[in-house]
Amino acid sequence: MTTAATDVRAELVELTAELDALRAQLAGDLPAATRWLQRKVWRQAAELDRLNRRIASQRFVLRTLDELGRSLTREEYRTARDALSNPQLRDRIAADPA
Repeated sequence: MTTAATDVRAELVELTAELDALRAQLAGDLPAATRWLQRKVWRQAAELDRLNRRIASQRFVLRTLDELGRSLTREEYRTARDALSNPQLRDRIAADPA
């Protein structure tokens, strides 16, 4: 399965779960709706934590390079940019640094 298909499937599963939670809420089953919302918040918090750790490690690398008196070479920059899994982020930084 391709990444795009996997993303679409994950989004479909999430939307189905949200629809089930809304139905539970309309039926008066507030605990079921609350559990879904709580799980969603936990997933988002875990994703934010993962992203924050990644950003912190990238900042550390950049600070270290700066302290060594050098920056990324053009090839290092392109390799790092091309390794990004998020196509929107990759497009935002598509311009070369030099």
